[in-house]
Amino acid sequence: MLRKIIIGAVVAGSAVVAFAATNRPTGYVTICKIGETCSVPASTDVAFGAAGLFVHKTLNGSFACTVATFGSDPAPDKTVKECSVPQGSGGGSGSGSGSGSGSGSGSGGGGGITGSSCATNGPETVVHQTILVTSGTFDGGCRRFTAGSELGDGGQGEGQDPVFRVENGATLRNVVIGNNGADGIHVHGGGTIDNVVWMDVGEDALTIKTAGTVNVRNITGFNADDKFFQINAASTLNVSNCIIRNAGKALRQNGGTTFRINVTFDRCDLNTMDEGIFRTDSSVSTARITNSRVHDAGSTCIGPWASCTSSGITQY
Repeated sequence: MLRKIIIGAVVAGSAVVAFAATNRPTGYVTICKIGETCSVPASTDVAFGAAGLFVHKTLNGSFACTVATFGSDPAPDKTVKECSVPQGSGGGSGSGSGSGSGSGSGSGGGGGITGSSCATNGPETVVHQTILVTSGTFDGGCRRFTAGSELGDGGQGEGQDPVFRVENGATLRNVVIGNNGADGIHVHGGGTIDNVVWMDVGEDALTIKTAGTVNVRNITGFNADDKFFQINAASTLNVSNCIIRNAGKALRQNGGTTFRINVTFDRCDLNTMDEGIFRTDSSVSTARITNSRVHDAGSTCIGPWASCTSSGITQY
């Protein structure tokens, strides 16, 4: 019913300091090794790990590069681990060893593409009724939320219910949607989706149901048999720092509709799109993808877009 893949971490980029490239995410530079003291500017995303396995934490000032600081060990079988930050964000080693900075290569135009920082082995909650996020912020703490059969079976059948419904500009963050994704996330009236993993997309990953502006950032998703984003109303969708693996399309405006949508993707890594990236039947809609990496992604623009453009794209 659903395509299953074995995901391996691939970390690219030339060496900036004398550490193994796989010990930091793509577009990050190592600032110190385990046991050393680092310092970073305010509110800096710091990755800790080795061999392509990382946990992330937002830190400020000096900190110890240790398991205790980050709360978990992403690679218990690795003795040497490193702390790294997005290229150009500053930071260095307070201990005088293992510092790193410089001009190494990352993805174009604004930092690395890392996707979500949530691990997929956190505590699991089976969701029997859609979780409503009607105001403020719902922070899932990177727990797994897996649809029960009441919401759907995670296949391509129409009419499945979402695991989350976000309304009125509310924020959903730090969530893993488990192997039964049902109809993912529905957004009504705009909202923010931040740091989310879809382990196995069901009907769709995210659907915009009513008009508004939706900002999606720091996401990772796998196996959207049809489309990842579905747009059912005149709206604006801004996506940044996304990784999507195996989908029919990254985005589809509801078939046969002529309302206007405005879509931007920035710093995305799209791998294996059966048909393409953006699809619409509307001649007034616009789409743009920038500073991104694509592999076997088909056509960028499908349909009569008023404007559909790309820049800073790397094929791999």
